[in-house]
Amino acid sequence: MSFLPNLRRMTVIYRGYWGKIAISQIFALLMAACMIFIPMQVSSIINDASNIHAAVENAVLIALFAVLCGVFCMANVVYSVRIAEATGNYVRNGIYKKIQSYSFGNLDRFSTGELLTRLTSDIYQINIGVQLMLRAILMAPFAILVSVILVGLFSPELLWIMAIVIILSFVVFGYAMMKMQKQFKARQENYDIVNTTLQENMAGIRVVKAFVRQKFENDKFFQVNEKFKEANIAPLHTNSFTLPSALFIMGIATFLLILAGGPAVIAGTMKVGAILAFFQYVFIIVAQMWQLSLLIPQIVSAEASAGRLKEIWDTVPEIVDTEQKRGVDLTTVKGGVIFENVSFAYDKSGDTDTLKGINLEVAPGETVAFLGANGSGKSTLVSLIPRFYDPTSGRILIDGIDVKEIPQDNLRQIVGIALQKAFLFSGNIIDNISFGNPDIPYEGAVAAAKVADADGFVSNLPEKYDAPVSRKGQNFSGGQQQRLSMARAFTVKPHILILDDSTSAVDVETEGKILGALPQFLSGVTRLIISSRVSTALAADKIVVLDKGEITAVGTHKELISSSPLYKEIFASQLGGLRKEDVS
Repeated sequence: MSFLPNLRRMTVIYRGYWGKIAISQIFALLMAACMIFIPMQVSSIINDASNIHAAVENAVLIALFAVLCGVFCMANVVYSVRIAEATGNYVRNGIYKKIQSYSFGNLDRFSTGELLTRLTSDIYQINIGVQLMLRAILMAPFAILVSVILVGLFSPELLWIMAIVIILSFVVFGYAMMKMQKQFKARQENYDIVNTTLQENMAGIRVVKAFVRQKFENDKFFQVNEKFKEANIAPLHTNSFTLPSALFIMGIATFLLILAGGPAVIAGTMKVGAILAFFQYVFIIVAQMWQLSLLIPQIVSAEASAGRLKEIWDTVPEIVDTEQKRGVDLTTVKGGVIFENVSFAYDKSGDTDTLKGINLEVAPGETVAFLGANGSGKSTLVSLIPRFYDPTSGRILIDGIDVKEIPQDNLRQIVGIALQKAFLFSGNIIDNISFGNPDIPYEGAVAAAKVADADGFVSNLPEKYDAPVSRKGQNFSGGQQQRLSMARAFTVKPHILILDDSTSAVDVETEGKILGALPQFLSGVTRLIISSRVSTALAADKIVVLDKGEITAVGTHKELISSSPLYKEIFASQLGGLRKEDVS
């Protein structure tokens, strides 16, 4: 098992920084050298107390070394902080970019709270770990090694005490490191759960208050917060015994020094200055061990966090462009769609398919409506066209070309979608409408808003299209959010337009206006409409009825009302019964 494998693999990001890292370590080593020379001068003053001139010279050297030690320490800290912040910045940008490359399937497996924790807390742990490592990773071992060498040169008979100090220190801090590695990982995992719970509650707080479930949510948060508290306390408890242990080791060393050095001083075989210098070197060693006791837990924490970031970084996007990809000239796209024996399962390891053996042909410019109960696979089916997911088996063709052969950026210029759940970004209205096509003229964005029946309420706002949009568009009603979301899809001017139940929050009359205005604004565009309303499907060229992931019927309203029991049932449940003209 390699040592700190997750942190070690991150060293590749320091290309161009090795010079600055080397300078920081030079400052750290110079600081350690100045610190180590001080006991030697103190020993000289004590041993040669009668020589005033020499004592003054040594005292000046002590002051000089102390000043230089402070200067080098400050320089090391400046470099360490800058490199650590650069590390955090680089990793944060890299992880954010990686998440942006994820497919829908990847995002299904990571909660928003979990991703936020890794982008914030985990990167902060690495930042602090890098900073402390640059301060102590070379300085502490160097100070310990040189102290041992100097004791070996000037007081070799006391080396056995130094060996005991070092062995005890390694045992204590080694045990702490092994124990805290699991504890820090558990802490970050519990932090994920707290973040996810907070995200979910804050997003749904209106529902919580509407159903008077504050007490339930408070109790739920109390439980996850309590577990996080315990997980947070565990490594602190483990680390808390390191300082008392360091003091205990210092006490043992003092006791042994008096026991061994006292008789030697009395016998005249050892000078008092040597005893005092040895004591200071022991103090330096224990102090550096204490420094390492602060560093080691942070390194362990940073290693655990780096492992969690590695999971993000090593996750391969499920949807990738193939080597045989070929761009499609948008001016030649007609918009025909063919499903050939398409099956799909969200859980690839399970036996349950969400879609089973779908065969369907949509002609260019055709309007097709998809009906079925919740969970029948309607949204899943259309999400395969722009490759939000890939079929488990079978293939999907656009104008005879397998969608897997079309580069994703190119494909999503061909296919535009208004998602089932409208989402608006903070900013203003015009930026949200033109999000998918930033180069669209202002008039074009307004025209798309008019087709989506959004221009009416936008024009009544004081700032009109410059009106602010709050986080997630919460300053607009659900119907207004959906209309702005549809306008955003229209501005892309796609050749295949998917409306994934995107009119569910608007009334039937408004929905009719939108669908009626679309053909003129997007002439010749293939339209695929997911809706829970039969009224939406009535004007479609073709209606596709799905049940449990399978197509049970395809046809016009007139054809289906007489041939599909499921369609007849849906129609009757929504429109209050069959009309005579519907079955004629």
